[in-house]
Amino acid sequence: MSKLRFAAAGAVIALTVGHAAQPTSDGRVTHTVNGNTETWRIDEPNVKKSIIEFQQIRFQPGDTVRVTGGGCVQTGGWGATWKRYIDPLGDNSDKLYHGMVLIPGAIGELPANDLDRFARILIIKGHNFPVKAITEPRKQHLWLGYEDSKYSDNGYNDQDAGTQGQCRIGNSWVEHAFVFITIIHGATPPAGNLAPFDISANTVTPGNAPVDDNFILLNPMWGRQITNHELPDKSQCGNGDPYSGPCTTQPTEEDHGFLCNEGTLGIVDGHHNWVAGTYEGTIFWNDKSSWIADGDYNFRLVRPDDAGMTTENKIKTGPNRKSMKLEFSSDETIDNFETPWWDAFHKAVDTDDFSAANSMVVGADGSAGAFGIVSGLIGLDCPHTCASEIHPVWAMAIRVKSDPGDETWAVFVRRFGNEGFCSDHQHYLDDLANNTFTFRLPWRQGATDVGVNPSTVFESRLGQATGALAVAKNQGVLLSFTMAVPPTPLVPGEMVNGELHLKWTVPRGGVIRPPLDGMMIARDRRPPRPVIETAEDDPEDRLARLLTNMSPVQRKVIATKAPEPRVVRQKVALRLSAPSQIASLPNRGALTRRRRPTTRAVPDPQKQAQDRQRLDALHAVYGTDIPGFPKPRVRPTPRPRVP
Repeated sequence: MSKLRFAAAGAVIALTVGHAAQPTSDGRVTHTVNGNTETWRIDEPNVKKSIIEFQQIRFQPGDTVRVTGGGCVQTGGWGATWKRYIDPLGDNSDKLYHGMVLIPGAIGELPANDLDRFARILIIKGHNFPVKAITEPRKQHLWLGYEDSKYSDNGYNDQDAGTQGQCRIGNSWVEHAFVFITIIHGATPPAGNLAPFDISANTVTPGNAPVDDNFILLNPMWGRQITNHELPDKSQCGNGDPYSGPCTTQPTEEDHGFLCNEGTLGIVDGHHNWVAGTYEGTIFWNDKSSWIADGDYNFRLVRPDDAGMTTENKIKTGPNRKSMKLEFSSDETIDNFETPWWDAFHKAVDTDDFSAANSMVVGADGSAGAFGIVSGLIGLDCPHTCASEIHPVWAMAIRVKSDPGDETWAVFVRRFGNEGFCSDHQHYLDDLANNTFTFRLPWRQGATDVGVNPSTVFESRLGQATGALAVAKNQGVLLSFTMAVPPTPLVPGEMVNGELHLKWTVPRGGVIRPPLDGMMIARDRRPPRPVIETAEDDPEDRLARLLTNMSPVQRKVIATKAPEPRVVRQKVALRLSAPSQIASLPNRGALTRRRRPTTRAVPDPQKQAQDRQRLDALHAVYGTDIPGFPKPRVRPTPRPRVP
């Protein structure tokens, strides 16, 4: 083990940032972004604990990080007891009272349970450290520590001049402790250095911009697709786990959830997530999972370049088209939607009228599948086959009607969401510029102008969102919504749902042609594959079959012990401002120098409690062994079986 605690002298320059800080139990956190550089300031870091972590301050291989800090803290005791946070003076200051830092892959080493694995900020302050890949990338965030023999009397109260006057300058106190973290994000690694399961900007598809109007990766591909023009498979990296080295060099986040741990349903893997991504393609309705599992709505997306697909993704349409599942919780989303299209679709799905549901997602020629745009969390769904998916979906716009006189887009937007079965976290979309999410809708060929029909309707959940429309003639339409990220999983998150109705103007004697989504037409020469692949035996499907085959008595037990979530519909009318005319759409190719939005995972106590209820209800019906699931290695307490 490396010993990183040393004593040294050094001056500290106290820096200030003119932005309001966000308070947390472990300090006040301020975040600013300037191009490819982001700066975090933590004021009054918690010195009542030996170790604190900041999961929102994340790093990735290729970054350069610099740490500095200053100020004073109360260390407790008698007399003048304040000391400098970085370079304290006085008795025992050779071994106590220092601020510490751990940045896995750059400074110190995991596990973050021992201050001997941290470095004193005094020693590393002001120096640049490259961030390298680690074997536990989901822990690649900031950890702070503080050396002391007693923590309960530390803090920031009753300031004094400090031991040997170290916390006083002239007639003024030295400010309270603070830490600065500067992260300079590295450029996208060269294509030749991409691992098979590194997600990267799509440089393969002609005309594809690297990012969308939100600076989110647009139609990104896996490294193997970019370097070898083939779908990634774990066999390409020694049959390792696709979510860790050597299959990927990028940090991933795990969300296994209570139901997918040994000792519950015997499932030993969960979701593994990379970054936010936006995909354009043909969207198909797929199905809805049983509420006893997660109640997720499941769409599928198809692209001719198979961007983001893996060998494990299933074929949706032939002869070669792989598909990516798009999932979102109905409890969190559509159960709360009351605008006409979403309400009708919700009723069709929840009454098992799948023919009606499918007929609502069709193209200009009436065939299944409609052009759409979707943004969400890119990950691998490893409770199943480790196929790639977008889960949760944060934003979706589907062109559900192609009539030029009433082109209709079904839309919803939010910035939070869980991952359903095998999940107990909320996943947030952070760092959107101006808290605004934007869809870029394609211009209809042959049209000279576009307007908004009065049947356009949008609703927000909390009345805190705003919407806007901008038109760049002969280029496209920008539909934008502004909303904040909910502060915690216990606070309802803002979201918008509705439908946009566009009316395209036809010049005298002119003809508006059908929508041109040429990029959605497959032109590859790969040998045909069967359209139908072997169906997966999903855990959600097994739970649904159990529910279907239960006796009335058993269903009553389930309903009593694990009632379906109660929906509290909240809605406030949201009116788009009058469309603004802009000279041109933003050049998305020039946006790559800005820092991309980030994702964040936070444990969701409500989801955890809900899953425990469901598992307890299943054990109340079936006893220890639930049919269709392997026996857990750690067996739960047996319960009597309900007849």
